[in-house]
Amino acid sequence: MEGHVWSIVEELLLEVESKPPRCDYSDREILRVTLWGVMHDRPMSWACEADNWPQALRPPSLPNDSTVSRRWKKPALVKQAHALHAVSVRRFGKGSRYAAIDGRSLPVGGCSKDPDARCGRAARGLGKGYKLHALADLRHVILAYVIRPMNEAEQTVALTLVEKAPPPVTRLLGDGNYDSMRLHGAAAKAGKKLYTPLRLNRVGRRRQPRRVQLLRLGQRAVGRQLLKSRDEIERTFGQTSNVAFGFKGLPPWARREHRVFRWMWGKNLLHHAWLLTKPRAA
Repeated sequence: MEGHVWSIVEELLLEVESKPPRCDYSDREILRVTLWGVMHDRPMSWACEADNWPQALRPPSLPNDSTVSRRWKKPALVKQAHALHAVSVRRFGKGSRYAAIDGRSLPVGGCSKDPDARCGRAARGLGKGYKLHALADLRHVILAYVIRPMNEAEQTVALTLVEKAPPPVTRLLGDGNYDSMRLHGAAAKAGKKLYTPLRLNRVGRRRQPRRVQLLRLGQRAVGRQLLKSRDEIERTFGQTSNVAFGFKGLPPWARREHRVFRWMWGKNLLHHAWLLTKPRAA
């Protein structure tokens, strides 16, 4: 299966052409090495060793790990990484107008000295680390995502995800954490509607029209079924971990926010490549 997934990755990499001036390696070569390390849950130093590549897949030359690290600090390469993710999303064609939004904790050790990691709300308690905030459609395609320290509120980060949502998506589904009039307003401004359960199942003293609509919707079978659809993003997170090269937690070398982004970017792209090997994604 990994061979089929890597062939999809190589097809996606064909969209990356940029080669910065005075650089020995193109952006495509840097991203290829990065994805090879992420796919095998190894650090970049491992992916930069020729012995760790099959002869048929080995590039003519490989950068060293310091070159990969230095290039990833350049905004141009990060922009190419985002563009490659967008290319993988487009490969699925037009999706439905529904997408779910949620956060996934990315904890680090309590004794970690990572200055970017923060303490915040994690699954069933508190934790330290980062959080993946993602928007996924009902096909389990991750349409957009943001990496933030764990202490940043999901409602606040969701404002960015609403802006990143593709135009075809007009209905956003979230759990009670996203029940915020500020977020409802941002979604409406972007031409979308946000559906969430009401906190404490109450409208509140101000009786905002949108919250009244959600209360009435939640009392109907169609509304309860709609809100239940947000569970699809939990299945998306589960799928990204249920394959051999999937996400199994942040490794010890993925520290600092830019390295966490690099790791999660790779895992999300590999998830899309795996989905594209399935007949229904063809």
